[in-house]
Amino acid sequence: MSMEEQIVNNQSVLEWVDFLSEWRDLAPKDLQAQADHLITVYDDGQNQDLAELAQFVEDFAWQIWPARFALMAFFSEQGALVEWERVSAAARRSTAHLMQRFKQATGCQGLDQMLQHDDFDLSFKEAEAREIKDLRHQVRVDYWNSHPETFSALVPEGEKLCDGYRRILKELNEIAQASPGLIAEEARAKAMNLKDKIIYKGTHIPLEVMDEELIYYREQKELPIEE
Repeated sequence: MSMEEQIVNNQSVLEWVDFLSEWRDLAPKDLQAQADHLITVYDDGQNQDLAELAQFVEDFAWQIWPARFALMAFFSEQGALVEWERVSAAARRSTAHLMQRFKQATGCQGLDQMLQHDDFDLSFKEAEAREIKDLRHQVRVDYWNSHPETFSALVPEGEKLCDGYRRILKELNEIAQASPGLIAEEARAKAMNLKDKIIYKGTHIPLEVMDEELIYYREQKELPIEE
């Protein structure tokens, strides 16, 4: 198995490097420099300590999550029109034409609605869908860099969510360590799955939903073990 195919914590080295490359612009300057160094090491084919790389990527992902949340929150509401216009302007003429036709036919008000629409995959070829998603990412990152004041109130909200996520995931892992067989496996898998969704996919999971999961495993931990 080549280095880029090696899997640690459900992620391959190549996925880690791609993740760092994709999101480096949202990180503080010192974290950007560390990410750039690791990307260069990978590109040069040098060996890396996988455990250290895995830990760095996880820490990096937590650090930038509030920024990712701020981007999601802004562009799903107030910034939806700005995002649509900028992506449409940057896209190939044929792709922009398809976007406009789809918008008129479905009534979608933004890219989020369009990308999540049941007919999206039927209306756009794979290359067109990738073009739209790549441009949307670049538009969001560019807007983050050029309009920092827009996100000043949203980032702290994301930081509070991160604090809640960490607290809940920490307790889930503690429950896994203190529980018998099957419950331990379930709690550990649940914690891993939730963490992957949050920090790598950038998913916003309401804290109420996370707390419900935690309450369930607390109760399971206290159930008597059948002999």
